[in-house]
Parts: sequence; C-alpha cells; structure tokens
Amino acid sequence: MSHACHAPGCNRQVPPKMFACKDHWYQLRKKTRDAIWREYRPGQENDKNPSVRYLSVQRFACAELVFRPNDEAAALECGRYLAEAIRFREEAIEAGLGDPLGELSLSLKAQLSGVLLGKKELD
Repeated sequence: MSHACHAPGCNRQVPPKMFACKDHWYQLRKKTRDAIWREYRPGQENDKNPSVRYLSVQRFACAELVFRPNDEAAALECGRYLAEAIRFREEAIEAGLGDPLGELSLSLKAQLSGVLLGKKELD
C-alpha cells in the first residue's frame, strides 16, 4: 500500500507513513522535516486521523514546497497552504495542544523576508 507524495503536484508513490518522496523531503528545511516527524503519530496513516498539530505542520510544509521568489502564482498557492496551516494551528492552540508551528513560522518568516527583499535564497 502506498500514497502520493504530499508535495503539491507530485504523484510519486511513497510508503504510507512517509510525508513525501525523497526529492521533496530534502527540499524541506531540516526544521520542517523534524517538525513533521515530531507531530507524526504511528498508525495515523492507517486510521486516517492525524492530529490538528500534524495537519498544521503538513500544510506549512506544503507552503514551503510551493514557495518561489518573484512568482505570483506560487505566492498565491503558498498563501492558501499557509492559511490552512494557520487554521489548524489555531485549532490546536484553542484545544490546549500548544503551537505546532512555534519556531517554524518565525524562522520561515525571517527567511522569506530576506528572499522577498532579494537578499538571499531560501535555506
């Protein structure tokens, strides 16, 4: 049994517990990959009941994968994924589960500011 990589537009098949194919997995920042594993619950791929914390990090990772500097279409798609990530984040916080994005959102915000200002590439 397998499923498609969660990277938007990718149809590569991966094992059920894996988030993405190898190429897309290593396009994510290490902090994002670590957050996905931190929020992953063994068996969620079987019962199809991931936590809101996992869903928040998963949508955040998708936003990270679609982001491209100076690309309006990518910015719009990235924004949709970020909006979903924030919605799940708020659900987690309201349920008393803490902030699943924590340092991820601050770190990416700082990086995106540099990218958008043309000062650096996304790490």
